[in-house]
Amino acid sequence: MKKVSKEDLKQCHNVSGCLYLIATPIGNFDDISLRAIKLLQSVEILLCEDTRKTKKLLLHLNIKRKNLISYNDKNASNKRPYIISKLLSKANIGIVSDAGTPLISDPGYKLVKECHLNNIKVTHAPGPSSVINGLLLSGLPTNQFYFGGFISSKENVKKKQFEATKTYMMTGVWFDTCLRINNTLTVMQEVFGNRKISIARELTKTYEEIITEDLNDIIKILDKRQQNNNTLKGEVVLIVDGYANKEFSIKKLSEIIKKKLKKLSLRDAVDEIVIETKLPRRLVYNEAVKIRNDMYT
Repeated sequence: MKKVSKEDLKQCHNVSGCLYLIATPIGNFDDISLRAIKLLQSVEILLCEDTRKTKKLLLHLNIKRKNLISYNDKNASNKRPYIISKLLSKANIGIVSDAGTPLISDPGYKLVKECHLNNIKVTHAPGPSSVINGLLLSGLPTNQFYFGGFISSKENVKKKQFEATKTYMMTGVWFDTCLRINNTLTVMQEVFGNRKISIARELTKTYEEIITEDLNDIIKILDKRQQNNNTLKGEVVLIVDGYANKEFSIKKLSEIIKKKLKKLSLRDAVDEIVIETKLPRRLVYNEAVKIRNDMYT
């Protein structure tokens, strides 16, 4: 690994006393940015979800450094005062998770909140995210989506998580484990019905796998794999299609179209309505043309 020059450091740290959120690979170690490499070499303190896992990445990058500090769910509240004090004394500090973009489903956001309260600069060296990777590879709509976080291991809580989001008219992204996926899909089927879903696992790795089918069919696929001793392993990103209201009345659609046409062109009105309702574009367009013609005759 090339040694960081003074010019590199200048470009890397244009301020002092800054918290750097550093995205790291989610699987393939080659998916790391040049900026992230420079920061991993040069920040005075590197906060790690698990120092052992971060050391493996540093070894791959041939980066030798000290001042790796564990910062995770178990110790975050105790270590935040020390970290804030170091930042206030003009130290540059980086934070990484075990894989991917830090702060996604981990306590890092509380540190960022404390930085804001203390007028400490925070910036992000962007990079891989399993949430975005899974969404992009699923084949499901990407124009609007929500992230539901980790699915609970408790069935009653899991059901409440899905109930709370079942009418969201956008793609949902969740984290789950292969050990619980069969139960999760059963509960999801009960709450969501037979929607299109995608299971993404081993993202960016050699055995990357994306399964996108109707929920009923995926349950059958996994059952067959289990019978053949070919069960899924590891953590998964679970992507679920948004709610499509099949009972959406023409009367209600007409009311929405009239409101949109008062301030938008026909094309823009149709575009917005299709996104908001997930109704077929041809249906929305034909109805919009009728209403527009009536409005101007």
